[in-house]
Amino acid sequence: MMKKTLAWFLALILTLSLAACGAGPSNEPADGTGGSAPASGSGDAGYPEKAITVIVPFSAGGEHDLTARTIATRLQEMYGWTIVIQNTSGDSAATIEYMKDKGSADGYTLFMHSPEVMASGLVSGQLTEDYYKQFTYLGCFVYDPLCISVAADSPFQTIEELFEYAKAHPGELNWACVGAGGFNQMNSENLWAVAGVSFNYVPYDDASKSRAAVMGGHADVFCSFASGAKSSIDNGELKALAVGAAERLEFWPDVPTLAEVGCDLQVGLTRCWDIHPDAPQEIKDTLTEKFEACVADPETQARLLELGQSPFWMTDQEMHEYGEYYYGVYQEIYARLHEND
Repeated sequence: MMKKTLAWFLALILTLSLAACGAGPSNEPADGTGGSAPASGSGDAGYPEKAITVIVPFSAGGEHDLTARTIATRLQEMYGWTIVIQNTSGDSAATIEYMKDKGSADGYTLFMHSPEVMASGLVSGQLTEDYYKQFTYLGCFVYDPLCISVAADSPFQTIEELFEYAKAHPGELNWACVGAGGFNQMNSENLWAVAGVSFNYVPYDDASKSRAAVMGGHADVFCSFASGAKSSIDNGELKALAVGAAERLEFWPDVPTLAEVGCDLQVGLTRCWDIHPDAPQEIKDTLTEKFEACVADPETQARLLELGQSPFWMTDQEMHEYGEYYYGVYQEIYARLHEND
């Protein structure tokens, strides 16, 4: 039931997001004056008057960072805005620090996170408050599906071969992924349960380290999102075995979805910029308007797709619904995976 509901929910959100992108406001070229004024009656015409800082609680060069820098560049090009990307480590700690810091409500300090990750963090105990409910989401930029890949010289040519070996040798193969105990591990263990296989989960600080471990022969499977593996797959260092998307990806038409190989799952990650709930409403409105136009712009979409990230717009309300839905999903997964603890 949960899996069918997930497919329905994603289909609904996709319909809403496509409608929103299609109706997005037109874009004016950057004039170097700090950005064009918002439409009459909406937003704060004087915003921004200085640089905007976006806190990305993940390392430089990772999937979140690449998304953030692509959007920041396009905002500079389209509106003349200056966006400063500030990378930190420890997403749960950074989330708590941002929400507790009243200075973050100035409207010039944004935060990059995903409601489903914060929801899973609450379920797993990494977060003690329902921050996924508290944030104001300025819109979703992309949906990045799960990608299972192996080194180019791996003996496994298909995910069926990988899973067949894993069934015969439970816990022998090392599954390299980012983070312990939270979103990625729950997704991995849920996939294993659906497939009836067992791996040794090996957590790393960031995707670049887990990717290097697989390419260097220290781990057998690289579990990431499509954007985290795309360049290495395109240049022949990794082989993609399956993706967690609803349909095959345009840039990897030969890579099957998990559903095609018997695992009835859709797994991926949204990426968005959030703002402190106490920030001025006029600034929230201005940012939402400009971000929606940015994501709807064909050049932005082309650059995101080049990274392996699918443009995917959702509103603040839709993101809150998305987070609440996933809170229920991860409660169910966590309870099932820990029922014998």
